[in-house]
Amino acid sequence: MGNRLRRYFIAGLLSTLPIAVTLYVLVWVYNWANGIIEGILRAIDAEPARWMMPFLPILAIVATLGLVTLVGMLTNNYVGRVLFAALDRSIKTIPLVREVYNAVQQIAQTLLGQPEMQFQRAALIEYPRKGLYTLCFIASPQVGRRLSPLPEGYTVVLVPTSPVPASGMAIIVPTADVIPLDISIEDALKYVVSAGFILPESRARQLWAHPEQTQS
Repeated sequence: MGNRLRRYFIAGLLSTLPIAVTLYVLVWVYNWANGIIEGILRAIDAEPARWMMPFLPILAIVATLGLVTLVGMLTNNYVGRVLFAALDRSIKTIPLVREVYNAVQQIAQTLLGQPEMQFQRAALIEYPRKGLYTLCFIASPQVGRRLSPLPEGYTVVLVPTSPVPASGMAIIVPTADVIPLDISIEDALKYVVSAGFILPESRARQLWAHPEQTQS
């Protein structure tokens, strides 16, 4: 009876925890925006109608999204790139702050799919020794054509590290040793960032039980 109740409790926790965390984040964002709006209203000594108060945080969130989009537009022109590059270099000169900044920057670039993090597909290679499989990302297939005198039949892969995939190593391996995976880049990144805990269960069971099938 005790084991059954424990099993029910864990099942209920696994079902409700994602919902609870999501609701908590949404409420936190709403309260954060509400605090900013109240501070601005006090600063300018304004008092909007009472019926508008619940909607002001939503307007603040929309304004924040618009500001982020505007920053993205600025970074796509020359002046914006120069300004943000200078800001980036300045932040990276501050001890301790640069470590946090670099980690967040790498995770954001990985998860949001910046151009420098675009890979062809996820794959497996036997690394760091035969019999041990490591997830990797195919960066440049048939690299031998561009890295002479390296012979043809080699591929550049990135072996990522958890939880920051961008800090991994680029390795040149024989193309025949690369085992392509039938999962999306996004699912593979979730696997790496979560230290191996998040991967589509059906795919993971098939690949790890019979990895040789992926070569056919």
